[in-house]
Amino acid sequence: MMNTSKTLLSVALLAATGVAQAELSANLGVASNYYFRGVTQTDDGAAVSGGIDYANESGFYVGTWMSNIDFTSAPKADIEIDGYAGFGGDIGDSGANYDLNVLYYWYPGSGGDAQSGDLDYSEVSGSLGFGPVTGTIAYTYYAEQSGNNIAPFQEGDIYYKLGADLPFEYEGFTSSAFIGYYDFDKDGDAGTDLNYTHWGIGISKDAGDFGSLSFNYEQVDDQKSAAGDENPNFWIGWAKDF
Repeated sequence: MMNTSKTLLSVALLAATGVAQAELSANLGVASNYYFRGVTQTDDGAAVSGGIDYANESGFYVGTWMSNIDFTSAPKADIEIDGYAGFGGDIGDSGANYDLNVLYYWYPGSGGDAQSGDLDYSEVSGSLGFGPVTGTIAYTYYAEQSGNNIAPFQEGDIYYKLGADLPFEYEGFTSSAFIGYYDFDKDGDAGTDLNYTHWGIGISKDAGDFGSLSFNYEQVDDQKSAAGDENPNFWIGWAKDF
């Protein structure tokens, strides 16, 4: 909702790496739906999120972020808390920048033996940006769901994303676009079709002291995949940094 949407977590990470004059910051967001990599986390309901970040001039940052969620099937969960730490900055005078981090996704109160295991998992992620374009790769190195069951979101999954700020700006409106691909370790086992591509476009308006507003479109390519919904999805959000 990382990415409001977990997109906001990505924003928080980038903001943390770029802030040298302020060591502690916070963010608050509200969204009509919380999508994470093309999959709703709130059963198409609204979400409220917030986080706190610490960063210093060296490029090191650490923070936490949380949101309500609605996982109605086992393992059930109604809250997500993320913790992350990383290091990032500019690459000399090349105009390029980088970010390396580790993230832990915690779903307190979910899972247990009665629900076929817990949901927590952790990723290592790296990003490289140049101008308006940023590429990201995230690798799941630990997941409590991992095992012999044929399911997505386990150890060995890899997520690829390419994002860009579009050359459009008018009276405080800006736009961005992305395309992502989820490569699941269990894809193809016993005939499963889990991998999927998803893409989206967002338009945001800076409202100054009132934060920023955004209108977003997302879609995945295959309803038979782990995403489970190939219809166009739209959500609106509000976010503010403190």
